[in-house]
Amino acid sequence: MSPWRGLSPAARVLVANGLAFNLGFYMLMPYLAQHLGADLGLAGWITGLVMGLRVFSQQGLFLLGGWLGDRLGYRRAIVWGCCLRGLGFVLLGWAQALPLLLLAAFLTGFAGALFTPCAQASLAAQCPDLSQRRYAFTLHNVASEVGMLLGPLIGLALLNVDFRLTGCVAGGLFLLFGALQWRLLPPDQGVPKPLSQLASGTVHASPKSLFTQLADPSLLRFVGFCATYQVMFHQLYLAVPAYVQTHGLGSSALSAVFTVSAVVGIALQWPVSRWLVPRLGDAAAMGSGLALMGAAFLSPLVLAAWPQAAMLVLATLLSLGSILCFPLFATVLPRYARDCPLGTCYGFMSSVGGCAALVGQAAVGAGLGTAQATPASGVWLALAACGVVGGLGLWRVTRTQGTPDTR
Repeated sequence: MSPWRGLSPAARVLVANGLAFNLGFYMLMPYLAQHLGADLGLAGWITGLVMGLRVFSQQGLFLLGGWLGDRLGYRRAIVWGCCLRGLGFVLLGWAQALPLLLLAAFLTGFAGALFTPCAQASLAAQCPDLSQRRYAFTLHNVASEVGMLLGPLIGLALLNVDFRLTGCVAGGLFLLFGALQWRLLPPDQGVPKPLSQLASGTVHASPKSLFTQLADPSLLRFVGFCATYQVMFHQLYLAVPAYVQTHGLGSSALSAVFTVSAVVGIALQWPVSRWLVPRLGDAAAMGSGLALMGAAFLSPLVLAAWPQAAMLVLATLLSLGSILCFPLFATVLPRYARDCPLGTCYGFMSSVGGCAALVGQAAVGAGLGTAQATPASGVWLALAACGVVGGLGLWRVTRTQGTPDTR
């Protein structure tokens, strides 16, 4: 039986969510800053405020979103998240006054904080077996890459008509997704239980034990080393554009970076996860993936004479490292959740990753210096070291965890 046919109908819907969510998101978000500045004529600081509020209301509230999902039920949280993002995207398309733009930015961000950890937790609960869970999150990552590739292309076609149309179509898709989730996902059966309690039927953890569990050293180490992924991945939006700009490569080169990254992910995610990861083991695959992502940032130094080639090599290595490790983060996390509700754990991991990305962006931004300066060698070396340290640490943590989890 193929892994896809072995999934429950609900798990198949949750896998398809990766395509649906990214398709709607990337139809609008890559063009929002340009719309705010060029179309609405807003000052740069206002554009930054709107964009920053969206990021903060998502990254900063992942833990809250996961916790709410554990209380409300995952289906309700996913549906509410889809509806809020749909409303937020429609508002982003039509709003011109700052208060409405800020409200729209908050709604779109909080919606992601609500449905992302709950969709992950629901998928993990649908796949209690470790190997099945690994394949489910692999398929989800492939679907997400397809949405990331197609979304900007559809959004660009709509943008040629009107940005308001882009907002309405993207928002309408999320509203449609919300209706489909309500229709296709199984009804919530009370408060979701931790994965370790699905078979035992034990009592749900109390708030005190919840916070005690989040402070568990093994969970903190795992989540902390996973967070180095976010530091490196978000350089696609900071260090890489700065390098492209200072070398005069143009927007086509930056577009090529994202295209190569998506194509590599779509083409190789399944064979890597299907054949290579089982041979390496989860610990070695995650550690190697983070180390490979770190090695990607050496390409601007090694290929300094060929900046365009350096960016393509960086994109390829970054994507290869990502497909090795990223789906496994969500796969392995329930091993550390123990009696902690899954939504809260996934939200906690996402929040820690968001904080790490924020600190990393600030540090790299300081290292970049002025807008016209070429990123210093120390920036690339620091990012490479981040990958090596994160990879080695994650390998040691997961390798020494004990008997592999087969739930």
